Amino acid sequence: MAWRRRSLLACAAALPLGMAARAQTLDEARVKARLTLTLARYTQWPAASAGAGSDALVLCVAQRSDVLALAFGELAGQAVAGRPVRVLTSPPPAAAGCHVLFVQDGAERDAAALLAAARGTPVLTVGDGDGFVARGGMVELVNVNDAMRLDVNLRALRSARLELSSRVLQLARQVRE
Repeated sequence: MAWRRRSLLACAAALPLGMAARAQTLDEARVKARLTLTLARYTQWPAASAGAGSDALVLCVAQRSDVLALAFGELAGQAVAGRPVRVLTSPPPAAAGCHVLFVQDGAERDAAALLAAARGTPVLTVGDGDGFVARGGMVELVNVNDAMRLDVNLRALRSARLELSSRVLQLARQVRE
């Protein structure tokens, strides 16, 4: 458990990015991918949706960037709660079969439909677009002073019957009810 705490703190607190208005670099994309994976590790799903220990945890990525697809693809095969991670960079239209859904800024057309389809289902939704949490997403990755921070939507999490560790909530910049 101590390694998880160190992992979370390393991802959330030590992520200076230098993310000026420019094309996303592979390093920036990797930070988002690793942070999304760390969030999955600190999420508790309802027993019925968690599946057996041998089932894969499916991480779907709605993206408009080959760089982001590559960064998330590097997560394939890693483990979350003993389950191998399977990454889909072309998620199904209804987010069916996804445990985690990452929505990249710029994928707005997909975002609205995917968030609507995921609403009330046990799918952890994470995005990097401005206002993602306000539109019903659960966790928004926010660049603040060249460091990655989190905004969390507790209402959306509760609606999906998901629980995010109190350690994550303590690190959040903003927690909305």
